[in-house]
Amino acid sequence: HQRLLCGVPGTCVSTYVYMWHTLVASATAYAPATHTGNFRAWPRCAGPLCDGGVGLQTASSLGESSSPAAVEYGGITHVAVLVGDAAAARRFYTGVLGMAVDSESCEALGARGASAACVRVGEQTIQLLELPNPDPTDVDPEYSMSAPPQGYVAEGRPVHAGRDRHVAITLHDLAPLKASLEANEVPYTMSYSGRQALFTRDAYGNGWEFGPPVTYRGATRLFPPYLVPPQPAPGEAVGWGGIPHVGLLVADTPRAKAFYCDVLGMRDETDLRPVKLPFAGLFLRCGESQVHILQLPNPDPNTAVARPALGEDRRTAYSVRSLAPVKAALDSEMCRHLFGCKWAYEERATGAGEAALLCKDPDANELMFVEDASITPIAEAEGGPVTPWTRLW
Repeated sequence: HQRLLCGVPGTCVSTYVYMWHTLVASATAYAPATHTGNFRAWPRCAGPLCDGGVGLQTASSLGESSSPAAVEYGGITHVAVLVGDAAAARRFYTGVLGMAVDSESCEALGARGASAACVRVGEQTIQLLELPNPDPTDVDPEYSMSAPPQGYVAEGRPVHAGRDRHVAITLHDLAPLKASLEANEVPYTMSYSGRQALFTRDAYGNGWEFGPPVTYRGATRLFPPYLVPPQPAPGEAVGWGGIPHVGLLVADTPRAKAFYCDVLGMRDETDLRPVKLPFAGLFLRCGESQVHILQLPNPDPNTAVARPALGEDRRTAYSVRSLAPVKAALDSEMCRHLFGCKWAYEERATGAGEAALLCKDPDANELMFVEDASITPIAEAEGGPVTPWTRLW
């Protein structure tokens, strides 16, 4: 297949061809291409961030000397989702799902006022952003299959949130959550693969996955103890653990791997991914957490120019020991070689004064890196992490 790639506002690269298991670089000049399904045609660049004319290359062709210093990850500290009404969303997350209001984290994230809302699940925070949302929120009832046929165009969100962007959360038991969802007439589906996992959405199309620790323990080589939730406290229905992974939609798995692994240094744990999943994807580990890459039809705008500005979009936030390796990776010759451009990012401070960096991935999913010098780096070896786990925040 021949696909046109681009990364950030005002940037693009030439086409590349990969056939079967071989990724071959192409240095062909830009020419209009016809795309099917959810592969968007991204415009030719003319901005200062793009060198242009360099196709997607393999990282190995650069050699180790060009690789930037390793990013030392802690894990996922918070996720942010777009909602139409923060107060109503907070009532859903606390009243139906049984999460706790997290006002302290709202202050730390710089979210204030009537439209600011945060809830907590164990060790992590969910920020509810009342901001304009370009994504469809309604479910497409026709999109109910486990494996969409090639070229399928999603007209809305899939019936099963496991085939959509989502956030996974561990809890002590699914029974009380099921009871609450049914009592409040909130639709849900169970895992298509037979795992102990429940999928549901809020009113704004955001997908959530819930399951006990046994569902996720074998999917990663680093399962920190805090993901094992306690029994519910008196007056509470659910005991929460935390976020073992987020699921992100991408148009091209090799491109996503080049960005997340070759540039940002996440660990590939795709050998732990169930072989029976009927679509391409990756399991990538960043410290104590994972990112699941899902190559599936994407109903959302997936170019940076079509997304809200940085800081105003749904995102995943990662703690890192230092921002310097992140900046070096995005500015590196490797990134320029892989994508033909210098990657765009913004530096800013959180509400608590922490140094942070925001950027988009090649499919315009927003990432936030928050510096935390207190992180104990995880010692990595060929067979997996040596350090069993570390306290992050």
